Amino acid sequence: MTKDYKFWLALLITAAFLVFFFAQLDFSDTLGNLMSANYIHIIPAIMLYFGALYFRSYRWRFLLSPIKNVRVIHLYPVVIVGYMANNILPMRLGELVRVFYLDRKQSINKAASLGTVAIERVFDGLTLLFLAGISSLFIPLVDLLEGLGGGIGLNWFALTSLMSTPFLLVAIFMILGSYYPRQLKDLIVVITKFLPRIVSPKVNNLAGMFIDGLRVLRGPRKVLIVFIFSIPVWLMECGMYYLVAFSFGLNNFVSPTELIGISILLTSVSNLATSIPTAGGGIGTFEASAVATLILLGIDSNVAGAYIIVLHAALLVPVTFLGLIYIWFDKVSIFGLAKETSNN
Repeated sequence: MTKDYKFWLALLITAAFLVFFFAQLDFSDTLGNLMSANYIHIIPAIMLYFGALYFRSYRWRFLLSPIKNVRVIHLYPVVIVGYMANNILPMRLGELVRVFYLDRKQSINKAASLGTVAIERVFDGLTLLFLAGISSLFIPLVDLLEGLGGGIGLNWFALTSLMSTPFLLVAIFMILGSYYPRQLKDLIVVITKFLPRIVSPKVNNLAGMFIDGLRVLRGPRKVLIVFIFSIPVWLMECGMYYLVAFSFGLNNFVSPTELIGISILLTSVSNLATSIPTAGGGIGTFEASAVATLILLGIDSNVAGAYIIVLHAALLVPVTFLGLIYIWFDKVSIFGLAKETSNN
């Protein structure tokens, strides 16, 4: 894996964002904030996060229902293992690990289930953008967007369009694919004619099964259900951000109403940023985007830095530990799963 240029690229991206993050901090002040924090809020915050993962499992059950009916209790460990793998492996390989682990546990076609994972990610992005808009009810979001966009020469509307357009376009493509699967498969056949003969049939077969996984989006009601299922996932994670904020006294910098808006916006920004491939767990992109957001919102950089370090650790460590326990009981190696994904 270390010989793969993708690994080194991900590591370079992680390092660059971490340099930016730590450049904002005074190490002694940040350490002081870490030492003086009230960590009692971390336990209920972690419980909320595991609740969010339960709702992810419930949403995934709905997405998989046209392929196979699987109980949430059987999907929950698979989701945990996928997140564990994302935290350890680079380039968000945990998504593939989750698909292969699901096939191992429930014998579900990998390409079709990968289609449902792709739907998840697109609707996660759309939901996060929706919640970012909701945060404007609590904080001056337009002023923040102007501050973020000013560094790259974009106004708030152009920056918002730049962030939202890719998710909207992919969502439209998926919905059209659910309505017109035959036409999309025929188009892929035409495109793959330019590939070597030994490769073309395999690509067509995989693409066809991937498109079959989009069937759940056929109908406005089903699209709405996926979106509605996505809201509690992210609201519970917002609750985690909100609780951990009290450990570091962020409530002393802003009003209670503003802290709600900050928690919502920070959830949106930090998670959208982790869609950039890194060395694992969104390390670097999460920290850099979160600290920049909090500083623009008037939070002391060293308080913000300490808060973000602990928040990200609370997001990564417990789920990684539980995921490792699950695969240990299954007598499966995380690197074995990763190798299995790379060989297929």
